[in-house]
Amino acid sequence: MNTTQRWAARRGPVGLALGGGGARGIAHAGVLEALDRYPALRPRIFAGTSAGSVMAVLAAAGLPASEIRSFSVELDWFKHVIRVSDLMDIRNASRAGLFPNTRLAEVVEERIDGAGFDDLPHDVAVTATDLEYRRRVIMTSRRVADRIDHDELERFLPPARGELPGADTVVLSDVPVGLAIRASCAVPGFFRPVPVDGMNLVDGGLVDQTPVDIVRAMGARFSIGVSLALSFMPQKLASARQALSGTVGMLGIQQLRKALELADIGFQVSGIDTRSPVKPHQIDLIEVGRTDMERQIARLFGPRRARRMRAVGDAHLTRHSHSLPSA
Repeated sequence: MNTTQRWAARRGPVGLALGGGGARGIAHAGVLEALDRYPALRPRIFAGTSAGSVMAVLAAAGLPASEIRSFSVELDWFKHVIRVSDLMDIRNASRAGLFPNTRLAEVVEERIDGAGFDDLPHDVAVTATDLEYRRRVIMTSRRVADRIDHDELERFLPPARGELPGADTVVLSDVPVGLAIRASCAVPGFFRPVPVDGMNLVDGGLVDQTPVDIVRAMGARFSIGVSLALSFMPQKLASARQALSGTVGMLGIQQLRKALELADIGFQVSGIDTRSPVKPHQIDLIEVGRTDMERQIARLFGPRRARRMRAVGDAHLTRHSHSLPSA
């Protein structure tokens, strides 16, 4: 059975897994714009890691693609994630990280009107890592926590068995959305670990760069995974920290490949590995993400069928354009 046949057989919720990548996360806005034009492929289940967690939450909150684009264009990873007072207080940085990222929680929660996971119209999960106890931590709503398929999660990240090493997965359902996003985006060494439920959490990309297995475990019948390369891979090795980041990134390649192969549509945004994870306003990446997503759809369904699917979406958007804010 090919992928098109699987899609027809599985008709049910579409799940979208968005990978981490810092400022490169702006490309996800283009992916969401593309999917918005294909009604049969509009996601209703979301999961995100690091920068992908921000975009996944905004989409799960029901924000129009145009508003997510505006947010992405405005977002500056220094202005909106690190306070000026944090820069002045660097002498108090812990050994585990230079800065707190408390401002990020405020920025996202403001956009979703302070909603909690259980208040969002669509299911979403956010990933983080507990390095001290080798655990992947999934933060989501109570309804998702009650039904999540742990067998599916263990297919991707198995726990320790006998003498074989592994990593446990913990699912939490009582974490504020902003705090979950802070934990998911806490790049080790740069941001301080985020205390959550007795754990000190860091970036989810250490264990799950593009959490396709999570949307599948949440009930997605058809899954889309979008990678922004390995978020820890530096563009050049100019310091000991960059060398360590590059090492972590190399070790994660197999994990990322496995995640994308789990997806019915799994791909890496083109040229993303040459982009800066910290430079803001790389606005052209929105178009790159949108074009890549549409190319993947055309490859899967064929150009003619993809055009028909999109025509239905364009007609729907035209009928409802009065209710959408301008880009």
